[in-house]
Order: sequence, then structure tokens, then C-alpha cells
Amino acid sequence: MRARIIVMTAVVLLSAFALSSCSTQARAERKGKEAGEQMCKAKDADNADEAGRHIQRANDKLDDLARFTGRNVRDDIRDLDRNLDQIARGGASNQDINAIVRSTQEAKATVSGNAEAAYDGLLEGLANCD
Repeated sequence: MRARIIVMTAVVLLSAFALSSCSTQARAERKGKEAGEQMCKAKDADNADEAGRHIQRANDKLDDLARFTGRNVRDDIRDLDRNLDQIARGGASNQDINAIVRSTQEAKATVSGNAEAAYDGLLEGLANCD
């Protein structure tokens, strides 16, 4: 009887741990997608002020990603800040977004877990750019 309780407790704890891990990955992916969507909105903005607002929102989401993944996204994705600054000035092109996509793909190849989920989400959000 006692052994059965111990086994059931272990199963419950293991299940809870697995579910919390999946939940964190899902949140990281969602935040990554939201960041990518804001970058796309900035690229399509009518003026520099609007683009700047969208880039600020994208930066907020990238800061959230750092908390979820334990990694600084800006360190992983080459030239991210430079590309975001250029998009924030307005008049961005597909080339600016493509540079972020390539750097994100390179960074994704070197990580796993929450960071990989975050980069998957970021790529998904960027895939919707026209």
C-alpha cells in the first residue's frame, strides 16, 4: 500500500514537471511569434513614429523571451539591434526582415528547449511579412 502511494506520488510529480515545461515552451513560442509580428508591423508602418512604436513592442517581447529562455536573444541573433534600429527609422524593406530571419535560423540551430521554441515562434511571426 505504501509503495503504491509513493509510486503514484512520483507519477503525479513527474507529470506536473512535464506539463510545466511544455507550458513554458508554449509561452516562449507565443512571445517569439508576437515579437515577429510586431517587427512585420513596423516594416509596414506608414511613418517612423509608428514603426518605432512597433519596434518598442517587439523589444518588450524580446525581453520577455530572455526571461523565459534564460538567454539574451540579442546575443544569439546576429545584428538584431542594428536591423531593428533600421526598421524603426521607417522605410524598411524585405531585406531587413530577411536578415533577421537568416540570423534567427542560425541561432535556432545552436539551441534547444525553450530557446528553440522562442525562435520557432519568432520565425513563424516573421513568415507572415509581405
